[in-house]
Amino acid sequence: MFFDMHADVWTDTLWQYEKGNKDVIRNKYKEKFEEGGLTGGIFVIYQNAMKTQTPEEDFFKNLRIMTEEVHRARDIIHIIKEADDFEKARELNKFAVMLGIEGLPGIGDKLDYIYLLEQLGVRHIGLTWNEINAFATGQKGDPNRGLTDLGIEAVKIIEELGIALDLSHANDKTFWDVAKHAKKPFVATHSNSRVLCPAMRNLTDDQLAVIKERGGMVGMNSYHGFVSQNPEEKNLETLLNHMEYVAERIGLDKIGFGLDLGEYYTPEGEDPEGLLGVKDVTEVKNIAKALKNRGYSQKEIDMVTYGNFVEFYKKLRADK
Repeated sequence: MFFDMHADVWTDTLWQYEKGNKDVIRNKYKEKFEEGGLTGGIFVIYQNAMKTQTPEEDFFKNLRIMTEEVHRARDIIHIIKEADDFEKARELNKFAVMLGIEGLPGIGDKLDYIYLLEQLGVRHIGLTWNEINAFATGQKGDPNRGLTDLGIEAVKIIEELGIALDLSHANDKTFWDVAKHAKKPFVATHSNSRVLCPAMRNLTDDQLAVIKERGGMVGMNSYHGFVSQNPEEKNLETLLNHMEYVAERIGLDKIGFGLDLGEYYTPEGEDPEGLLGVKDVTEVKNIAKALKNRGYSQKEIDMVTYGNFVEFYKKLRADK
């Protein structure tokens, strides 16, 4: 079993719908998921707000398409809302899909839209992608700007609703502002170690320490630019070095994988530049094999590929 904590599936779904291709998960991805051993994931809506003049219009278009696709795929996916939905998905032999939002520029400054998203089944929210928005500041924003007053209120609502709060794209000031105001555990679903690879999207040791202290989680990101700056090290083994480095600091029980696979958000005809060893979703199974070769037990492999996130979510929802 493998649960990918970060998959931009709804981006490609949007593009496919715009071409008139519907039932995307069944027709394009089901066999790939099965070949790779993927049993579920957080499927997110992502938008690059720095390249659009109409972020709200674009967001709600994607939201409408997502909900239609969820309906069309209802016989093969099970939406994760409560903790016991993971077991239900397994029993029904369906993909366990959590609906996620990667950045909130699409709701403008409207806090009440967070309640709407929760009612639609969203159980994961990142305040920002790389942009500046009404709530927070992403990695490409002003380093002196962090969480806004609206953002503080957004964190309160997200926590009250039992939604997983994701800081993977938050700039450092936003991260520390959230750490100051958050009352519940938070996650970085797709980030590695900044010590091993000095990309700002990765986490410092101090940030890892806070995530551990709060009972959060970190998902290892397979995007090559966050794995290594050395072309010869852009491979699965280096990604697992990140995993081991982070695990030494926060514990193996707080490790997952948020692979951020490029095939979901790379335009047709362009190279998604997948990591050697896990270039696309069909190679996800290589992770368990590589962990076994490193001497990890089946129990430990199950923890980092699926079980840790399930346990994290159980605790998050129990404290709702």
